[in-house]
Amino acid sequence: MAVTVGTFNLNNLFDRWNFDGAVEALAKGSKEIPATYEFASESERRLRLDSRGKLILAKKPEDTARVAERLLAADVDVWIVQEVEHADALKEFNRDHLAGAYRHLMVIDGNDSARFIDVGILSRRPLGGVTSWQRTFHPDDPSGPIFSRDLIEVEILDARGRRQLTVFGTHLKSKFVPFDDPDPVAADRRNDLLRTRQADMIARIVAARTNSRQRYLVCGDMNDTPDSAPLQPIASAGLINALAEPIEIGTVKTTVDLPASPAWTSTYKESGKPRTFDLIDQIWLSPALASKLTGAFIGRRRKLSRDGTDHDPAWVSFDL
Repeated sequence: MAVTVGTFNLNNLFDRWNFDGAVEALAKGSKEIPATYEFASESERRLRLDSRGKLILAKKPEDTARVAERLLAADVDVWIVQEVEHADALKEFNRDHLAGAYRHLMVIDGNDSARFIDVGILSRRPLGGVTSWQRTFHPDDPSGPIFSRDLIEVEILDARGRRQLTVFGTHLKSKFVPFDDPDPVAADRRNDLLRTRQADMIARIVAARTNSRQRYLVCGDMNDTPDSAPLQPIASAGLINALAEPIEIGTVKTTVDLPASPAWTSTYKESGKPRTFDLIDQIWLSPALASKLTGAFIGRRRKLSRDGTDHDPAWVSFDL
């Protein structure tokens, strides 16, 4: 039986109106505290500010449509998606933009109190148990949950309700440091440390929940490269990087020199520095599942800067 599984960062799939107005006048008090304002309307939409006092807006309609187009073009059975506001946003996206292509979907509110972005599931295959590991603490940091968003564990079933494989999906701490941070070097170190501990906790959880004979994968927006120091706990856990030599689907229209290797899902150009092309959206396979791999793919963007989202979807196919 052929099965495809992928990961795609949808980039701020929020469910709200684009309000204009004096946001600062509404957000009285500390901008470190999110503010929510309820409006009486037929759709019960909300205006919300993030932890920096910035108004959270819905995606532009053309961007949402393009993300949906890219997702449908891949024709994947099971997606782990990142940057979804909540279950209603994903349901609306599936209904209005994917024509209800995915019967089984779920979002569990995670730990992100700054941008309110969660990890979700879109699946044409039946789902079994879905577990959130968002309340897990790392032993080196008992001050709070280690996952700034979430780690979800999902059982993918066949038509008879038998488990075909298990998917662990996540979205790790980003490298973003505000331009006005008083000590950007220290902030960067804190980000790396948190990402390292998150990767370590993923490796611990996977080891405790699986065995060498099981078919499972770990995927998501890792916000770092497979060979980076913070991701070594995952890379050293006996898993196989499924996207080491992916097949590109589609072509970027650009005059910029692209890397020889197609193993990248994100690109960034910092002022005064060369453009980077990184594989931050990853899929790692258990040995038992790697033996069933029939293909690995990255859906290439049309425009280099962004194409509905600043990530490219990645997916793998199996013969189970």
